[in-house]
Amino acid sequence: MFEMLPQVKDDGLIIPEAGVWAERKYRVIWNYANLFSTGMKNKWDKLVYIDLFSGAGYTKIAGTSLIIPSSPLLALNVKDRFRKYIFCEQDTRKLMALKERVLRDYSGVDVSYFEGDSITNIDKIIAEIPPHGRGRKILSFCFIDPYKIRNFLFRVITVLSNKFVDFLVLIPSFMDANRNIEHYAQDTHISIEDFTGLSNWREAWNREKLKGKSFGSFLPDIFGQSMINLGYKYEGSESTITIRYPNNNTPLYHLCFFSKHEKGMKFWREAKKYSTDQGDLF
Repeated sequence: MFEMLPQVKDDGLIIPEAGVWAERKYRVIWNYANLFSTGMKNKWDKLVYIDLFSGAGYTKIAGTSLIIPSSPLLALNVKDRFRKYIFCEQDTRKLMALKERVLRDYSGVDVSYFEGDSITNIDKIIAEIPPHGRGRKILSFCFIDPYKIRNFLFRVITVLSNKFVDFLVLIPSFMDANRNIEHYAQDTHISIEDFTGLSNWREAWNREKLKGKSFGSFLPDIFGQSMINLGYKYEGSESTITIRYPNNNTPLYHLCFFSKHEKGMKFWREAKKYSTDQGDLF
């Protein structure tokens, strides 16, 4: 199941750069998407993959010559392919490059593209998810990869959760939230409310801060509480993956998984186990 993370060559289209830590993030996505699509293919009539920050499809690891597929092309390259793909990307050039790569390498696949942010496009995204009904069971897996807190609104998850959707969410806990907490904590600032869906987070934060907890460690838990309020399972900080700078082990962000069903959580625990830095199979 856990094959080498694919590598690709420069094809002349735009290739954004990312730090070396992005390689582990894509291993996690690669592992989970494979487990999800294979494990659920005979239990649901149609599986849908949704990527709300799709990018260009290729990523170059900074300081190296390594180019790897990013999340949308990894999801297209699973052993048991999803029946439907939905890609949303705000950057026009990245979306155009993604379209060209998909058309070239996966021409027969059912893919829908939306330019712009996810909140603007949420109604269109929902319309592209096949309707669930008697004799037609639809399950989706949604990856959410914002660079900053302000790039995403929890309302999107609230709307999508009316469907059968599992979520893998990158929470920019340290690279943005922890670094800018004095700004975000101001009474007039609503970015944390918008991102987590919780309006009373400051009360809980003041209590945890007195115990010595960092805001970067606090943020996934309040996000998880909002997911619990929607009926999702959240097994605490030990169930998350912390992505770190490799040279000094400084935390950057958390990958958090949410499902309403134990089967999804089981797949996540397995993907997490095979995506550790220590047990690197790649």
